[in-house]
Amino acid sequence: MVSRRVMIGMTAAAGAVAASSPWWRSFGVPEASAAPATCELALVNDTDTGAVNAYVTGREFGTDRMMLLRAGQGPYYLEQPAGPNTPLPVDAAIPLGAPGAAPVVVTLPRMYGARVYFVRESKLEFFVNPGPALVEPALHNRADANFGKIVSFCEFTFNDVQLFANVSYVDLVTALPIGMRLQGDGDHAVAPLPRSAVEAIAADLEAQQTADGYPWGELVMHGDAGILRVMSPQNVMAPHVGQPDMPFADYWNGYADQVWEHYRDTDLRIDLQGGRGVLTGRVNGDTLVFNDGSTFAKPGSWDVFTCNHGPFANIPSDSDAKKGALARLAAAFNRSTVHNHADQPNGPGVDDFYANPVTNHYARAVHAHSPIGYAFPYDDVTPDGTPDQSGVAFDGNPTRWTLTVT
Repeated sequence: MVSRRVMIGMTAAAGAVAASSPWWRSFGVPEASAAPATCELALVNDTDTGAVNAYVTGREFGTDRMMLLRAGQGPYYLEQPAGPNTPLPVDAAIPLGAPGAAPVVVTLPRMYGARVYFVRESKLEFFVNPGPALVEPALHNRADANFGKIVSFCEFTFNDVQLFANVSYVDLVTALPIGMRLQGDGDHAVAPLPRSAVEAIAADLEAQQTADGYPWGELVMHGDAGILRVMSPQNVMAPHVGQPDMPFADYWNGYADQVWEHYRDTDLRIDLQGGRGVLTGRVNGDTLVFNDGSTFAKPGSWDVFTCNHGPFANIPSDSDAKKGALARLAAAFNRSTVHNHADQPNGPGVDDFYANPVTNHYARAVHAHSPIGYAFPYDDVTPDGTPDQSGVAFDGNPTRWTLTVT
């Protein structure tokens, strides 16, 4: 699947602070002392079935080795396979208890680029490619071995600075919601997607397709027992990138033209937040140019939905100011607030998000039917003084991270 937020994918070599706290946020990174080497991971079954399995995947902090945790024994480190798509040679499933039973607790070591998967009434199939590299479920692909299963996951990075986790809907929402609680120096809870929310989101997007003719309804994936999941637009677009049949290929064109014309004669001001200053820019020719020298070409649909391509590509050598502007500009496009709010991100309020007919309707539907959730890669860009809607939790001294599947 398309990669999530840049923070999750950063390597340990990029530095502890960079890998633990994204540069567009205004919260402070813990500085007092290093995070502990391990944390309890408690897995709770609050579904109506006793057959739920969990999988923990990621790279070991400090060595970069890809590994899967296992219950009651040490991690399994990937070994070089004989060839592509070699089935994972071990069963790394962590069975959860029955509904209402005590949590299953495993020791979580420092990991990054990591996920905790859950699957209902089945097991997941993983494969290994030369590298070695783990082939994880591609839930948008009907040919994938795991397509017909009810699967969900959350993402995390646990390094020497903090544990940073999010209940991510960047790729999909599923019929197996996850809630979490992170305890340490603080105590932060993130509510799961409400029961039946995936059906409501699916119905919303199918109605949107009827309204505007774009293939929002094709984001809904059905199985034998009903709706399995709703995918984000970029995951449905991904197999067709560069091809004339790519869904949503021209979706943002008119909106981007409107924005570019508006800022030929009007200043666009982007507050980098956290006391880092305000950038001011105007469109010159076909390029948005800011007063620090940062420039952005006009984005297309793939750029906007992925938040990591074309003018929105995160380039490590770019200045921190440009990275901060990129995050806020990409968020303003997805929320469709940039055409009529020259001050970003503090001009529009939450009620202004997704109000334009051309918007990220997947993100709109997720937020309409869920109290909290991370629906696109910069969904944690937040106006000053506004509660975070993104479903992230972080702690510099984590002791217990509880995930409850419902």
